[in-house]
Amino acid sequence: MLHKLSKTFISGIVLSAIAISTIALSLVATQANASEVITINATNKAPLFDGRCDKDEWQSAIKFELPAQSAVYLMHDNHSLYVCAKGKAEDYAVIDIYVEHANTGYLHRLHASAQLGERIFNGKEWSKPDRWNLKHWSGFWVPYAGRVEAEDGLKPKFLKGSHREMQILRKKFPGDTWKMMIGVSGINQNEGSTAFYYPEKAVETDSATWAKFAFSKLSSTKLSFDK
Repeated sequence: MLHKLSKTFISGIVLSAIAISTIALSLVATQANASEVITINATNKAPLFDGRCDKDEWQSAIKFELPAQSAVYLMHDNHSLYVCAKGKAEDYAVIDIYVEHANTGYLHRLHASAQLGERIFNGKEWSKPDRWNLKHWSGFWVPYAGRVEAEDGLKPKFLKGSHREMQILRKKFPGDTWKMMIGVSGINQNEGSTAFYYPEKAVETDSATWAKFAFSKLSSTKLSFDK
């Protein structure tokens, strides 16, 4: 099942915070609206978080095809939602998952780049990033690759080409249908760093513009965690 995402060009890559804006991009896929419910495929095998989402263990996932040879995968089991963002060898594939908490109405932004962190929108403002204090979620961050010489001294270097994986425990948010917005950035195209998000007209502070994702029913097969 394919879906359409939008893109915008941003100058440079800021791994700890990526601004996402809108420029519509036409794909072969369809675009979700507020009333559409997208079913997330189930899996009977939890994936290994190794920075790769093009392996057989992700074959059952729902796939969002993106431009510039990138993609996002989603699947779930009884306990977790699994997300993976894939890019090219020269990409960082930073990912932001926005989820509305159905009981509180607060909006949560789960961010995976060189750091993992969470911010919460209470209806008025976003909280400061809560980095590495992960509550019921985790992810595969952009790996550190040493230091490089720069005009103002040594700077950290991060590994390009790995895929960004995230696991969100289903107990973190109530219900079997979640309102979500997906952002992917750090994708190189046309000599710039490109960001995509889904749905096309989604606003990060307005969950009414987000998509609805439903967890499908699992088969009676016992979940396997063998790799």
